[in-house]
Amino acid sequence: MQGQDKPTDTQKDEAALWHVKRAGGSMSVAQKAEFDAWINADPGNRLAYDQMRVLWTQVEEPVRRVSEVMSPKKAGLKRLREWLSPGRAFAGGACAVALGAAVLFLNPDMIANWQADIVTRNDTVTDITLVDGSIVHLAANSAITTDFSNGRRDIELLRGQAFFEVTHRNGDRFRVRAGSTIVEVVGTRFNVDYLARDTEVAVEEGAVRVSTPGDKEGVLLGAGDVVAIGADALVGTVHQTDIAAIQGWMQGRLSVRNVRVSDLVARLDNFAPGRFVALGDIADRTISGSFPTTDVDGSLETMAAAIGGNVVRTSPWLTVIY
Repeated sequence: MQGQDKPTDTQKDEAALWHVKRAGGSMSVAQKAEFDAWINADPGNRLAYDQMRVLWTQVEEPVRRVSEVMSPKKAGLKRLREWLSPGRAFAGGACAVALGAAVLFLNPDMIANWQADIVTRNDTVTDITLVDGSIVHLAANSAITTDFSNGRRDIELLRGQAFFEVTHRNGDRFRVRAGSTIVEVVGTRFNVDYLARDTEVAVEEGAVRVSTPGDKEGVLLGAGDVVAIGADALVGTVHQTDIAAIQGWMQGRLSVRNVRVSDLVARLDNFAPGRFVALGDIADRTISGSFPTTDVDGSLETMAAAIGGNVVRTSPWLTVIY
């Protein structure tokens, strides 16, 4: 039997899946019996499940508290005075930590949004004309910063997807940074995807050089070329691609080929008001297809059906596929 001090990673994963199933409220009699047998089979199982319940509460309950505190002004002030009393200093600090964790979990893009010059909503593609005349088509829930001072033409894609139509200007370089990836052009049309684990650059017209701090030489891409830069900041192999499929997000569809389910869920999450999370073995499976971004709930259901998964909406803020 496992010790009671620390559940194994497997037990934690099983506990997360059981909590999702129970939160969904649709367990069959057989599943309830299976859960009872699992939780009683090993003390580590019960400890893992108890820890998962506490974690879930820390994520969702503070959000409800914020709603309660902000509604009636007088009641909010009264609670604030109570929380500031010396006897509640520790509890207040703990609540603040839990609240901060909840806010970052439910809105992980908050810090990037503070840094950004332009942030798009999660239900539309935004066309932006930059000061040099170049055009950026920015995907939903994406964020960029711009720097056109002292002759520079620098863009940083903090999050999301963007398609660039770069205006030629006296040979001045136009540079896009996405994480560790640097794209340099003079005049061209290209796509940058900074949603998934990798950063992907695809060229429709012209040529760009893609590099990283660890690979300053990088690779040169021409029309129809695509390359991925992994989390290790290494530039991958250049391939030919269907640029129209890559640009599908501008017409309200995500077209993918052999991508990890967790990566596709992360992409769909950018078009949803709440959070989408993939758990368990399903997260590492691969999937191909075309999914509408105008109906992300339907796309998630379609994806789950294709891979034999389940979708549970635990609250208005969180949807889990497992």
